[in-house]
Amino acid sequence: MPTIEENRSWGKYSWPEEGNEWSREWGDVETHWNATIFPRIRNFLPAKRVLEIAPGFGRWTAFLIDCSDEYIGIDLNPECVSACQVRFAGADHAKFVANDGKSLAAVADNSIDFAFSFDSLVHAEMDVIDGYLGELSRKLSVDGVAFLHHSNLGEYSMAALKISRRLWVQPTTWPTAGILRRLQLSFWDHWRGPSVTAQKVADSALGTGLVCIGQEIINWGLHNRRTVDCLSVLARAGSKWQRPNVVVRNPYFVAEAHSARAISEVYTSLNKRQL
Repeated sequence: MPTIEENRSWGKYSWPEEGNEWSREWGDVETHWNATIFPRIRNFLPAKRVLEIAPGFGRWTAFLIDCSDEYIGIDLNPECVSACQVRFAGADHAKFVANDGKSLAAVADNSIDFAFSFDSLVHAEMDVIDGYLGELSRKLSVDGVAFLHHSNLGEYSMAALKISRRLWVQPTTWPTAGILRRLQLSFWDHWRGPSVTAQKVADSALGTGLVCIGQEIINWGLHNRRTVDCLSVLARAGSKWQRPNVVVRNPYFVAEAHSARAISEVYTSLNKRQL
């Protein structure tokens, strides 16, 4: 069960490629953004004021900064905040702030036109998600939208999860561990928050004055067909975006990565020849 303190340990991670190492399945971070993330959020960008929750070392920040007049990145880890301040020192309209892992006190009320978090809050439990939803209900502008990538692991039984983690932590040999992962018996949960589900997020949003207008329940990880993650799109009740929640289950999400990797090898690689 990932806690706030355990998530604080990401500040001690070496970040060898500034987080881009987690886009390898897509080939590179640029292809990951253009093939998978941007098509899902293109209706909301560019935006005047953008908030990113848990930017890490700024894997997505570079794209968001270019799509905003004002940008604020808020992370639990001071190490990540410092790294982003250095990396994006030339972006005068961007600022980075450390928080307690739940609050958005540094953000003005009714100011955010687009809030974004991807590949970070999946490691958060429901109390953290509840905290951020409550904050976003105050921080979003009248027609502001939030796009949050979070866990859906709570749909799966704790018994299966305990077996998976025990097999991962105590494998007899590393080849055995690899076989177990391929058979989807070990570490299929990817350290997701087991208290979180798509439905709980939708219900919690309603309690704060937000509404879910779309949820894409997705799989994550090579060879993993289980839909352990969710992409939730939220808006204020009464905004121009409000509609009945559209929920789809997409067990082919990881297949996008395989296709994008081929795209990267042929097309994105051409960019490097122009440098």
